[in-house]
Amino acid sequence: MTPGEVFRIFMGIFGGVGLFIYGMKRAGGGLQKVAGKRMRDILSTLTSTPVKGTVIGALMAATIQSSSATTVMLVGFVNASLMTLTQAIGVVYGANIGTTFTVQVIAFHLADYSLLLVGTGVLLYVYKRNRIVQYLGQSLLGFGLIFLGLKILSETTEPLRSYPGFVKAMVSMGSYPLFGIVVSAVFTGIIQSSAATIGIAMVLTNQGILDLGAAIPIILGADIGTCSTALISSIGSSREGKRVAVAHLLFNLIGTILVYPFMDLFRDLILIVSGPFTTSISRQIANGHMLFKILNTLVFMPLTVPFRKLIIFMLPIVPELERAFRVRYIDDQVLDTQEIALDEAYKESERMGYRVLEMLKRSIVVFREDDDYLRQKLKKMDNEIDFLDDAITRYLTTLGQGDLTEEQSRREVSLLYFVDDLEHVGDLIDKNLMELARKKIDLRLHFSPEGMKDIVLMHQQICINLQQAIESFMKNDEDLARQVLDESSRIEQLEADLRLAHVQRLHGGLQETIDTSSIHLDVISSFKLISAHSVNIAQVVAGEV
Repeated sequence: MTPGEVFRIFMGIFGGVGLFIYGMKRAGGGLQKVAGKRMRDILSTLTSTPVKGTVIGALMAATIQSSSATTVMLVGFVNASLMTLTQAIGVVYGANIGTTFTVQVIAFHLADYSLLLVGTGVLLYVYKRNRIVQYLGQSLLGFGLIFLGLKILSETTEPLRSYPGFVKAMVSMGSYPLFGIVVSAVFTGIIQSSAATIGIAMVLTNQGILDLGAAIPIILGADIGTCSTALISSIGSSREGKRVAVAHLLFNLIGTILVYPFMDLFRDLILIVSGPFTTSISRQIANGHMLFKILNTLVFMPLTVPFRKLIIFMLPIVPELERAFRVRYIDDQVLDTQEIALDEAYKESERMGYRVLEMLKRSIVVFREDDDYLRQKLKKMDNEIDFLDDAITRYLTTLGQGDLTEEQSRREVSLLYFVDDLEHVGDLIDKNLMELARKKIDLRLHFSPEGMKDIVLMHQQICINLQQAIESFMKNDEDLARQVLDESSRIEQLEADLRLAHVQRLHGGLQETIDTSSIHLDVISSFKLISAHSVNIAQVVAGEV
């Protein structure tokens, strides 16, 4: 084999796999957009029943066309306490079944029609009048690229049949199945697509280089290797999130161990299931992949409780590792799943909002009781708010660079406004209110009873206003947002009335009022600025921004 031939083969395999993986992403992205909010509705129906979780997991993986992507989502959901580990395990079962849908589609010999699929997909994609048609066109384009990639792989690998060394190496997959499993797992871990690995196996069988017996270890190894995506995504997550990734790995690893001693029997079972009329080895591989997943699920389903206990035993809770403040909901691994990514951003933003509200509510205690310990604690909380603001903004900015629908873009922009206003409120509490409180504590000053009563009154009003603004945003409640906007004028009037009352106490010569005058007025001004940010949030909901 000359260097030129080696280079051409390498280039063909490299480009063919690249087209395949990109096609997978395009096809999955289009189907996901067609599903849209239905995907969220499906997730909301999750229960602790493994059977229902399996069904939902299969639907999700068939839509996204990736069990690893589904598992990555589960890591985020369990990490955010949106799901229990038991619920997630049921979805893992289903996700592994659902991902076989892609391999079944690949088994159809449509390579000769790949360019037709690409052309039709592009025509539908540029059709601007109907978004559903556009998304279906994107999916069709993706499938066309998948089959085009397979065609390139087939044409590229055909000369390899005449090289005994390569053929011998491929045959060893069947003679030494453990070697085949390891090689397949490593390769899949690198390209992060079990479907691509199995697709290559199908191409090699069609070339006569591999037989069904040699392809089975590749199937098993691919299912182990695809777990790497979820394992990587679980880094930095809570122990619960890591458990989901481990559940995905153990499901495929234990299943492989159970099948390994019975490889010949499993091959015969595949032939029986495929039937005497199915002579295509590609179809037999696809059926074998699906059969492995179904049998594995049937074995694990009644053992879900002990399986969960095994995972907990392997990964016990370590309190020290759970204390560090971090994001709870957003996960970079699901950015390609825009609807889910937006949902996670909303949950993280809601968490940020109520964290800011907690700061605001507790700030009055510092003034009332001169609690310097709480003052310092609230200042540290602002560091958390800044951290969340940076994390959410980066997440949304990355998401916004993707292929969002018009509605998704609107939601992404409104979230950016929302977290920006929340961050400013946190800064006002930290740099304005808590610094004023420090000055009051250090100088051992005290508000007059009337002055303290006025501050508490205005504090109560801005707390109510901020809470309603946050709720209106999270619920997209325009009526509640209008209430916030209407209340803002009353808060401005209240601020003016309280300033006038303060001046009257100054004229009365009240010593406590004279000593705390600048602090008192600055506190009221800071409250007014916080109210302005509540108004900004409400204006976004009311469509005035």
